[in-house]
Amino acid sequence: MQRRTVRHSLQAAEEETHLKSEDSASRSSAQNQNQSPQAAVRSIEDWGVLLSRSLMSFEVELERPGAFQGYLRNRKVAGIEFIEMSTGKHLAHRGAESISSTDRPDYLLCLQIAGVGEFSQDNRTAVLQPGDLTLFDTTRPTTVVSSTDYRNLCMKFPQRLINLPPEQLGQLTATRTGARDGFAPAAGTLLITMNQLMDTSSGRSKILAAQGALDIITTMFQRQLDISTPSYPQATSSALLEQIRSYIDENLSDPGLGPRTIAAAHYISLRQLHGIFQAQGLTVASWVRHQRLQRCRRDLSDPALHAVSAASIGLRWGFKTASHFGMSFRKTFGLTPAEFRQEALSGSWGV
Repeated sequence: MQRRTVRHSLQAAEEETHLKSEDSASRSSAQNQNQSPQAAVRSIEDWGVLLSRSLMSFEVELERPGAFQGYLRNRKVAGIEFIEMSTGKHLAHRGAESISSTDRPDYLLCLQIAGVGEFSQDNRTAVLQPGDLTLFDTTRPTTVVSSTDYRNLCMKFPQRLINLPPEQLGQLTATRTGARDGFAPAAGTLLITMNQLMDTSSGRSKILAAQGALDIITTMFQRQLDISTPSYPQATSSALLEQIRSYIDENLSDPGLGPRTIAAAHYISLRQLHGIFQAQGLTVASWVRHQRLQRCRRDLSDPALHAVSAASIGLRWGFKTASHFGMSFRKTFGLTPAEFRQEALSGSWGV
């Protein structure tokens, strides 16, 4: 177990944190007023159990015997977790023996809200003041040392959601991104806002917001690594394209079906989704529209549905208004839905 002496750097950082905490606290004051922890504990032993149950396995210990308090709240949406925690001073270590090959490979992006946190992984250590960010990989040993009055907010997400080479993203683990560096202010504010939205937004809104957060974080990583977005391997793209097409077919009747919801449902970014379709000479929106029109065309030519109005058929297949359906249908087939139905049912239109 990694047990190096960390107290001297942590104590020095604690002395500085009072100078910076007000700036971070002002960004999260609304969040602080309504904290409702998932669970609160009053012993270091119970804290270890809570971490294992709600986050992942850690061995925990105090620098010296004494009282301990901590709470943790974990909310999930679309495979992404937002974890808010507050603890007293302690050390948490995740050793190789605690990591199972069956565990889902995740990343944690952590924002320091108050106090000081020291994150060690891959022979690097990041000491975070309020507003600073760091990243760590749940599949690798990690040590976290928390100061007194430690508060942290993390976004935990599957590694496969970030379309960046793992070996390159691994360069960022346990490195400090300062509160005013690059995209850090946007990412920090985003994490705080997302944490608030978990309590107030609808399911669809939360999914879209989580996907947007992931896009911004991916962009931050790209800027830090000075790399452009890599394209999907062809084999992966083909398999994923088929999954996406099946998902679209199953959800055509949903008027809210669109690029953002499709990307969120498959845990990929909007950029990745559009790239997959562009490789086939398609756009996401045109594919969805084409599939809807084909279903409408089929139903309009079905004698069993002759009593169902053309407008109702369009709305049934996800068009938001009858006028939008009518214009899209005429532009594609050269006839209004009513004209097409009349010709189809009279046998003059091949279907």
